[in-house]
Amino acid sequence: MQLLPVMEGLHSAEAFNPAFLEAFFQRAREVENRPLEFSEALRGRIIATVFAEPSTRTRLSFESAAHRLGASVISVSDPSTTSGTKGETLADMAKVVGSYCDLLVLRHPNDGASRLASQYAGVPVVNGGDGRLGHPTQTLVDLYTLYRKWGEFEGRTVALMGDLRHGRTARSLAWGLAMLGARILLLPGKGLDWEASFERRILDKFDYRLRWGKHPLFAEWTGSTEARVLEPKGLVQKSLFREDPPEIDRLDAMYLTRMQAERGAEVGSGGYPGVTADHLKNPLMESCQLLHPLPRCEELPASVDHDPRALYFEQAAMGPVVRQVVFLAMLGEDKWPLPALAPLPAGSQEHDLGLCPNEGCITRSEGITAPWRVVGLARRTFLCSYCDSLLPVDYAGCRSTHRVHPAHSQAALRISPENLRPFLRRDEATAAGYTWGG
Repeated sequence: MQLLPVMEGLHSAEAFNPAFLEAFFQRAREVENRPLEFSEALRGRIIATVFAEPSTRTRLSFESAAHRLGASVISVSDPSTTSGTKGETLADMAKVVGSYCDLLVLRHPNDGASRLASQYAGVPVVNGGDGRLGHPTQTLVDLYTLYRKWGEFEGRTVALMGDLRHGRTARSLAWGLAMLGARILLLPGKGLDWEASFERRILDKFDYRLRWGKHPLFAEWTGSTEARVLEPKGLVQKSLFREDPPEIDRLDAMYLTRMQAERGAEVGSGGYPGVTADHLKNPLMESCQLLHPLPRCEELPASVDHDPRALYFEQAAMGPVVRQVVFLAMLGEDKWPLPALAPLPAGSQEHDLGLCPNEGCITRSEGITAPWRVVGLARRTFLCSYCDSLLPVDYAGCRSTHRVHPAHSQAALRISPENLRPFLRRDEATAAGYTWGG
């Protein structure tokens, strides 16, 4: 199998690694503290911001970042004025706009849009938020905001509250927090939890474990005093062996998200979780920094804005700083290099697995076959390369031996990714010329 090239640009928090993040934070400090040193860094470069979804902070912070580096900006802020309304494909748009600029920032309502665009643009593509999938530059903003307060993430407990099913910022942040060794407490609204397969990938990738913790305050947010905790396997909490589940006695940060009604989210019984001034008086919240990607709704009332633990406006102010570093890393790498991002493979479109099961995937709206990629060492998982949704694969064939095996067998695990050929049914493998390998 000839794998397609890796995807150039920044599309997912999955591309981060600890060395990249540490160097990124240091560079952000330099840009924040000595902005004039970078004011002409990208003079003569053109950055395009194409936003097919409404945006205020993200679009303006990207454009502010470009101007602060001396770059020029061309922008689309109203999708109704583009040729997309005439039926133009995302691939064609990416080809054309890519010929006008040196870097393309794309926000899009479909999962995986920036990844598809990167195959055609001819310039680096930065994901400015796609569907419910992810928002990697917002994650860099969130992590840098906490880095400025803490320095280190290991041993910290961060709660993610609200709409985890549709909230792309929370999903991306969970990946980044696990990469830096933080403990993650999950407080989703009723019916708004993310899918188990996403959580399982985090646990497997970072050698984390799932356990439960409890606190009376949790019941006011989720209806239960118990909540899931994702944490490094080597981490032992003092109360772990005294009670089960152990009491959570401290939160270092809480990341609130609004309900994503535009993506079909609805309030479950008991209402939507949020924080009040009274909650902040609880000992659990004594040292808890409050973050929110904004815009906010009732989950974060203005009555807490003057609390010193409220970081969300400081968080928003870090947007242009962080995005300057993103631009420098991609367009000024000769002078301001950073450790390489982990490449995301573009995968292969050769399969008979049918449509991507995610109706919000960019492959559905573009009418193309969903390419697949494989992750995991002890257990192979096949994902749509664009939206990370699980693909239904029960059998794995080996291209060099033309034998097919159960997808999760030891024989299948020994097949290198470039030799894999996924199948949904055994008879499909037989029809393709593969023999049963046991």
